[in-house]
Amino acid sequence: MNIRHECPMPDLSFSVAAPLHLHKANGCKVIVTRWSLAGVWLEPDQGDLTGEVILSVPFQGIDVSFPAHLNETQTSGHYTFHELTVRQRETLGAFYKGVMSGQMVSTNDMITSLDTPVDLVPMGETDEEETVGRSKAKPRLLRIIWNTLFYLAAAAFLILFLGGQIWQRLSHVQLDHARFVAPITEYDAPESGYIKRINVAVGDRVMPGDILARIEDPDRESDVEDVRAEVLLAERRLRTAQTRLTQHNLQRKTQHAALTARFQALWAPWAINDPHLLNYPDPIEAARRALYDFERERDINAMTYFNLLSTLEETVNERDLDLRRWKRELRHRKAAADELVVRAKYDGTVFGIYALKGSYVTRDDLVVEVEDNTPRNAVGWVDDSLATSVYIGMTADVAYIFRGQSKRIQGKVTDIQAGTDIAQPDKFGMVITIKADDAGIKKTRKWFRRNAPARIRLKRNLFASWFGGDDERT
Repeated sequence: MNIRHECPMPDLSFSVAAPLHLHKANGCKVIVTRWSLAGVWLEPDQGDLTGEVILSVPFQGIDVSFPAHLNETQTSGHYTFHELTVRQRETLGAFYKGVMSGQMVSTNDMITSLDTPVDLVPMGETDEEETVGRSKAKPRLLRIIWNTLFYLAAAAFLILFLGGQIWQRLSHVQLDHARFVAPITEYDAPESGYIKRINVAVGDRVMPGDILARIEDPDRESDVEDVRAEVLLAERRLRTAQTRLTQHNLQRKTQHAALTARFQALWAPWAINDPHLLNYPDPIEAARRALYDFERERDINAMTYFNLLSTLEETVNERDLDLRRWKRELRHRKAAADELVVRAKYDGTVFGIYALKGSYVTRDDLVVEVEDNTPRNAVGWVDDSLATSVYIGMTADVAYIFRGQSKRIQGKVTDIQAGTDIAQPDKFGMVITIKADDAGIKKTRKWFRRNAPARIRLKRNLFASWFGGDDERT
């Protein structure tokens, strides 16, 4: 069906006497006083207007201009419009209608003419196009063969593609959110304090018991210093008591010599005159008794030598006990302060350090991460509806990217645990752990970046399941 849009009866329109401006290509302006929707009439002296011109339609003090093409007719001075567009014809028709009716063209009419749709093209083929198309058409037999091969190829592609997808779903179990994990042990701060020292660096090898970091608690360090001051004070007191005791012991010979000299001075005259007397004068007896008691460390009077010696010895013992008590307290306080260290529990390699020397940390703040000396594994998540389809020892195919290249490695399922999906915490299922075959610590650390994505497919043993293999495995 052909659709053609034309202005209403262009050949039957009457001519009007109204100014219509035409601009030639050379810049010359011509005012036409007689025209119609089909064309214009010129005076003999207005020259030749054949070809491209600019047609200006006056509208409320302004000109609406558009290009037009004029063709000369057999009538002298008569030119027709050639291939005007729909909008151009409608605009010219609006001005023509206003002249014919004697009314000014309204703004709405002018806008409507300018908004007229563009020319519509025929929807069907012309006879010439149909003839050209038939001449280019291939023979019927060749088209049949070509179409048959095309549809066969399309069918084969669909069968192989869809069949491959179906076979993959039947023979493999695809794990979701698969990634590589490293056996990382996190070491947190035991108490709040300042990092006094970091004893390791990233990449260092550590053994169980090694000190990774030291933490200094100002309160505990202050307690240690206070107790250490008490220890120093107790040591000075003990030295003072010991010095006094030593000095007092040095006075024993002097006092003994004095008592002996006193007794000899009184006894010597009596020993010559009558050495066999049973009763001696009181001064001699008192001197002898004093020397006798002194030699047997007995004091009659208070605060004499041996009483003072006993007092000094008790003081030394008390000072010694006091020093021992403060030293024990110092050990306890130092032990409490020394507990603020981060020690390695297992052998491994330092993976990360998350505190700086002098920085303040609170209790349970992460300080150091150590990767255990075990190979890195791959983990993935699967819905619990497949709980009877996966088992430990199942073969796995792991695909990953290493240095921009796609790599694949085989592995075995080593652990199956119930857990949530890391991407959907509210969704419960199973976490599958896969260990790569023939890949140790060095290789897995080189190939498998921590938390790097992977694609993991578990291989089902369909034939075993068809012939009762599942029952034997269970």
